[in-house]
Amino acid sequence: MMRSVWRPGLIPMDGPGRVRLMDWALLDLIAAAYRVRAVQVSGPAWLSDQAFDLEAKPPDGAPKEELNAMLQWLLEERFGLKVHRDTRIGRGFALLMGKNGPRLKPGEPPPDPRKRIEDMQKRAQENQESGTPRVGLSRAHFSSISMENLASQLVRFTEAPVTDETGLTGTYSVTIETWKNGDVPGGTIFDAVEKLGLKLEARKVTIETVVVDHVSKVPIAN
Repeated sequence: MMRSVWRPGLIPMDGPGRVRLMDWALLDLIAAAYRVRAVQVSGPAWLSDQAFDLEAKPPDGAPKEELNAMLQWLLEERFGLKVHRDTRIGRGFALLMGKNGPRLKPGEPPPDPRKRIEDMQKRAQENQESGTPRVGLSRAHFSSISMENLASQLVRFTEAPVTDETGLTGTYSVTIETWKNGDVPGGTIFDAVEKLGLKLEARKVTIETVVVDHVSKVPIAN
């Protein structure tokens, strides 16, 4: 079985006005089209075994937000894909307030692109000079993010749905650092969230699913 490469979001671009998805499982293409995780797609087991290359040039001026819908249309045309949406109860997490309350900084204005590059170069230089090992480190910084959006971003770390139950409004500056397999003490996603004065609690949650009603193994040729 192929490892899933897709996480919910916009279709990745390979340069201006070009989409190039190489060796993607049909399962991941369907998940990308409907902006869900692969585990939220219910269909034949062989979906994860069938891999394809996709290269396309969207219409000039087409917003990135519309690429997912374009991929839906392509799958319908080439694979005869038919789906419907449903829900199920499954494993997940709730993002909650910590025992002593949140430790969050107010959201920041978007940084100047040049300054962001300079900051990245500065951190890389500092890490090189200090000899700090960075292998296995995963770092995500959000200069201005709501708790609802943060919950959706945490899915990449938890590998399960996360719902926002903090009750916090507004936007915040948040940095999440974890270490692969929790090799470094205090390096799990639970530790990272706790440093923000929040916590993740295992819950049964309602999960949106995309159910495949029909799909062909072999696409119609161009």
